Amino acid sequence: MNRKTMLVAVVAVCSALVLGCGGDVSKMLTSNADMKTKVMDTIMGNGDLAGEMVDKLMGGDSTRQMLVEKLMGNGTAAQEIMSRMAKDQTMLDGIINVAVQDSTMRGHVMTLLKGMQMGGAKAR
Repeated sequence: MNRKTMLVAVVAVCSALVLGCGGDVSKMLTSNADMKTKVMDTIMGNGDLAGEMVDKLMGGDSTRQMLVEKLMGNGTAAQEIMSRMAKDQTMLDGIINVAVQDSTMRGHVMTLLKGMQMGGAKAR
């Protein structure tokens, strides 16, 4: 095969590949379960990509709300979030501050604190 024929063949193969891969990625992900699984597994298996994805999801109001609902709806994830908050004094102060903004929750927090005070007095 001469150089000109080889060049035409390479251009033809590259053009076919580009045209074959040039589809809309979002349509491919929503319609092709295998492709979606591969992309999600790739993100899950790479900490940097996963972090970028979380940052991206946290950047939009609707996706942030969806992400928080998913996290809090997952018992293991919610437990880990609460555990981390309980170990950080600033976070704990923040969550108590947010809780007492609501009058019903303020009464509940005060009841809990009074119960802790009474429990501490009995232990002495």
